[in-house]
Amino acid sequence: MPVDPNLLRAARLLADMSLDDLAEKAKVARRSLLNMEAGKGDCMLSTMENVKQALEAAGVVFIGETEFHGPGLRVTRDVAAGWTRTRAAQARSRKKKAEAPG
Repeated sequence: MPVDPNLLRAARLLADMSLDDLAEKAKVARRSLLNMEAGKGDCMLSTMENVKQALEAAGVVFIGETEFHGPGLRVTRDVAAGWTRTRAAQARSRKKKAEAPG
């Protein structure tokens, strides 16, 4: 996985992981992740692979570059379903607050 700093950070955010969470799951130093996300320095292939595997385990799917499109990301249905449940719960909460006498 060539490390594009923007894709790496986007993948981490899609997985709803902090730097510390990802570092722990990927078994890499937090500083290494910071450097990768900042595009600073080269990292070992094994480090990149560990990070990729941790993100994939969290439901991120890396999409390779094609002739017409650059590399990208997707999430699994389970991750997307969690977003839908979260948005629905937030909407119910807002509705209750709006209906509450006050």
